[in-house]
Amino acid sequence: MIKRLFRHAVLGIRIVLPTPAEARYARAIRASGLFDRAWYLACNPRLPRICRLLPERHYVLVGEAMGLCPGPQFSPRAYSHLNPDQRASRLPPLAHYIATGRAQGHLALDRPAGPDAPVLPALAPAIMPGDAAPDAAPYAIVLHLYYRAMWDEIAALIAAQGFAFDLFVTLTEDRNDPDAAIRARILAAFPHARIWTLPNHGRDILPFLHLAQSGVLRPYRAVCKLHTKKSPHRGDGDDWRRALFAGVLGDPARTAARLARFCADPAAGFWVADGHHLSGQAWWGPNRARAAALLAQCGLDPGLEGLSFAAGSVWWISPALLARLAGLPLTPADFEPEMGQVDGTTAHVLERVFGLVAGRAGLHIRQASALDAGG
Repeated sequence: MIKRLFRHAVLGIRIVLPTPAEARYARAIRASGLFDRAWYLACNPRLPRICRLLPERHYVLVGEAMGLCPGPQFSPRAYSHLNPDQRASRLPPLAHYIATGRAQGHLALDRPAGPDAPVLPALAPAIMPGDAAPDAAPYAIVLHLYYRAMWDEIAALIAAQGFAFDLFVTLTEDRNDPDAAIRARILAAFPHARIWTLPNHGRDILPFLHLAQSGVLRPYRAVCKLHTKKSPHRGDGDDWRRALFAGVLGDPARTAARLARFCADPAAGFWVADGHHLSGQAWWGPNRARAAALLAQCGLDPGLEGLSFAAGSVWWISPALLARLAGLPLTPADFEPEMGQVDGTTAHVLERVFGLVAGRAGLHIRQASALDAGG
């Protein structure tokens, strides 16, 4: 809390007293017509008050470097990825687009991969539908290990738990870090873990959907989804991840009790850490239009009212909800190429859409403290 207040105070001073160059850039952004104040504020509802009064300066000072979009038609990280002349110029992405990129017709947004999407490997389920699973544990933990250096932290967390589980790990392709070493470390700690290496596509959401659609998660009473949520664009990224983890895999005795209550609740869909069940239209951010399109594509009502979702994509999921997510007709083609985006991608959209799917099925999001209270 003290660190956050200090960061806000320093940022407030910089907002009020920008350098001449920062002030000029903010004026150029306003004059360009590319900065949508109302949209930027709606997408970033937790900005400090002084930043909400001067949002263009917030974008110039920190927003662009974080990857925030100034409006619905421009993504700084996508623009930089798609246009190497911007990187060579050393101008900030939006400054380059204003100066030359717009006139030259440079692409300013990422798009789903379509026919250029990578092919994911086929995953064989351990059992066929309707068969018994004598060797399966009652629960599964699914980990998307993007940041491999975080394995020890997560291994200690899950090894401390007292319930029986099967471990599934998805890795991303990394030419600089051969898989053999990390696979050996995982199997040394959990000899029966199943491990796959997938293309770096769709963040943690597509790998989870791929496992769900394959049927490998079908036998379990509940599934815990983890990923290495480092969130380098946020100053509190590590604290956020630890709070998410503690809420779903904290004290072993408390976790076991919560798990029993979650599995006994026929109306439960997700279980999340306290403070991570979000609701309200303000949380759509830049994801509204894509959400409506994806819902329609999946044959669902494209209405966006009643947004309520499990934020952070670290949660437990019930079999009833898992089956519904597995049935969504989504493929790698529906996900954008990886460009370091911080919002607005298919993965961010689906984080919210999953909540709509749960609500429409009559399934609820339970926070950890509610499970402690028995409901």
